[in-house]
Amino acid sequence: MFSTSIPKMPTKMTCSITRTINLLTFACCGLIAPTALLANTSTSPHDPLFNSDEPLVITLTGPFKTLDKQRDKSAEYEVGSLSYAGPDGPITIETRYTPRGNFRLEKENCSHAQLWLNLKKKQTKKTVFANQNKLKLVVQCKDSSRYQSYLRKEYQAYRMLNLITEASYRVRWLTVTYQDLNGKKPRTQAAFLIEHKSRVADRLNLDTVDAERISRTELDPDHATRAAMFNYFIGNADFSIIAGKEGSCCHNAKLLRADDESPYVPVIYDFDSSGYVDAPYAITPAKLGLRNVRQRIYRGFCTDPEVLDGALDEFRAERESILAIAAETDYMSKRNARKGVSYLEDFYDVIDDPNRLKKKIIEVCR
Repeated sequence: MFSTSIPKMPTKMTCSITRTINLLTFACCGLIAPTALLANTSTSPHDPLFNSDEPLVITLTGPFKTLDKQRDKSAEYEVGSLSYAGPDGPITIETRYTPRGNFRLEKENCSHAQLWLNLKKKQTKKTVFANQNKLKLVVQCKDSSRYQSYLRKEYQAYRMLNLITEASYRVRWLTVTYQDLNGKKPRTQAAFLIEHKSRVADRLNLDTVDAERISRTELDPDHATRAAMFNYFIGNADFSIIAGKEGSCCHNAKLLRADDESPYVPVIYDFDSSGYVDAPYAITPAKLGLRNVRQRIYRGFCTDPEVLDGALDEFRAERESILAIAAETDYMSKRNARKGVSYLEDFYDVIDDPNRLKKKIIEVCR
């Protein structure tokens, strides 16, 4: 159950106050008070790549046939390039490719490997890729139009989270032509890029963290609750904000913090296993006993009522904008868009009904 009061702090203590851009954190003798909501940064000039929602058309040249066949994260593949039409003519940036991911890296799940793009940073100056060195490319999993719509829905999920909090990964939609180095016929498909965690940290004036596991008491309660609530919102149970499956924290989340005395801010990602996307290859964590990926389960930690209410109010405030994103019919059918809107409206039906809110969220917190 959620606690009904905030623990009283000792009367004699030394409190350190760390100020960051749009983030106020108090660390007082080991007791962490909730932080203020990070402001939206839709107009921030931080990085040009993620400062626009306009689709970007690029050509990637590389050993894609070999990458799709081998999918070896430790291998070094032939150098290729990224090119696009700049204002004064074509721009080309030397690029190395590395397979990434786990579930989507398996050939039975996806025909094409998900990729890291390692850009030659010196060549990115004064281009739309300025400040970028390493980027995640979310590749269309298979060639059918259905998989384009799954990709688009995952991209939409990131944009929805951007409306809720600045502590989220920005994304950029792409039309990519993949030109194999062996000269075979290219393929052109949708994709999107995800902001690197170091750029998120820089944007928020926070530090990246290398930890294997943390205690839930070390989490910033506002950000932890918001992250869990968003995953419940889109029906994603495949995450952890305190531990990882391979020893490195966390599972489908990264941790940031202002300094060694400040609480951790979780930044969640990887939403293709959510009920909102509803990809055919998605599976639910076995230990949770869910019927399918569209069945929601709240996996947030118990917190103070004020923190929970604050998170719910954020979702209510952005309801119209969020549902407008879900209603977009770019790269998907009207029927598919309506299905997505309906799924998200079910969340609002829960949080606006006191009895369902209590049963589905408050009484099941961990």
